[in-house]
Amino acid sequence: MLAPSIRSLAILLAMLTAVAPFAVDMYLPAMQAMASDLSTPIHYVEISISTFLLGFALGQLIGGPASDRFGRKPTIALGLILFSITSLLLTQTQSINELLLLRALQAIGGGMATVNSSAMIRDLFSGNEMAKVLSMVAMVMMSAPLIAPMLGALIVKFYDWQTIFFCLSIYSILVMLLLLWRLPETNPRAKRDEKKRAQGNTKLWQSYKRVLTHRQAMGYIMAISFAFCGMFVFITSSAFTYLEYFSVTVQQFPFLFGANVVVMMLMNRINVWALNHYSSTSILTVGLLIQLACGTALIIASYNQPNLYLIVALNMLFVGSLGLIAANATAGTLNFFPDISGTATAVIGVTEFTLGAIVGIFWSYLHDLQFVATQQHTLSPMAWVMAGCALIGLISLKVLSAPKTATKPL
Repeated sequence: MLAPSIRSLAILLAMLTAVAPFAVDMYLPAMQAMASDLSTPIHYVEISISTFLLGFALGQLIGGPASDRFGRKPTIALGLILFSITSLLLTQTQSINELLLLRALQAIGGGMATVNSSAMIRDLFSGNEMAKVLSMVAMVMMSAPLIAPMLGALIVKFYDWQTIFFCLSIYSILVMLLLLWRLPETNPRAKRDEKKRAQGNTKLWQSYKRVLTHRQAMGYIMAISFAFCGMFVFITSSAFTYLEYFSVTVQQFPFLFGANVVVMMLMNRINVWALNHYSSTSILTVGLLIQLACGTALIIASYNQPNLYLIVALNMLFVGSLGLIAANATAGTLNFFPDISGTATAVIGVTEFTLGAIVGIFWSYLHDLQFVATQQHTLSPMAWVMAGCALIGLISLKVLSAPKTATKPL
């Protein structure tokens, strides 16, 4: 098999990584229809995003170490098979409880597979070159959240919402077959045996401990995790924000949602250029500052009769700034762990998606609490949580990732 070019490799890994945004974003326009069919408020259907994030975190926790020990391709195949089967089962769900459970199981399979994308890049590249390849993957992959809501809205218009999950099942199988055919094994047996000899009797928990106790690496991990938490709050609340609060149509929703992705793609392109002139940590800091500024502006706007276009613009910049954050924070973390990149990638994913699920549930709690207290729903809970996530991410980066300074003798 001829090894694919860097561009082909980026496209292949982007298709794998796109499994998650397709699974999260494709059914957003169908939430009203799902809530009606399952006889439940749309609020409970939105919670399925949080259960997906929790399952996705667990899947990465399993898939990262498994790929370090058994190879990348077998782990990818197993994860995508589980994702495909549960996607088919979701077409038959009859209750909200079934939906929540099957979404979690679907996410475990997706997490096992997609965690290997960053790990494979770390197998092949390092430093700023790794950040550039990660940005290339991100640019291709971001077509998924741009296309997914449009496909979902189109399917709901002509078919039923169950067809969305059938399409996800077919997509995952096609991706699996393509990757097995074209993707090289970047962690072959000889390489795994060499790592095993080098690590001696190192246990799995010791590898996790090594990552979790590395102060500088955790600074990058917390930065990317809370940056994504802010995005997950937006995604979780997007159906309420646009479909209910501003009463946009199902057909308009994908364009408002996709606008965020367009900005993210632009930011990714800027990131690739900026890496030739600035350090990845400096660019990462700028991305977090943009998020904090937009989150603060959202808070102010939420208390002053918010205008749809202003909210869309602020969300675009907030979510789009991930184009400056994701690749640089991931590269900053993985540079510390060349021998256990799969485990390190799993820690990033687990932290990212677990915190995302928790923060999404926290937004849901504030959303309900506001209604109990005021008998109305507004955008302020979303704005406060998004701004808080940006602030925590920025503080974590500055406090934890700073290199240790040697103590001068008196």
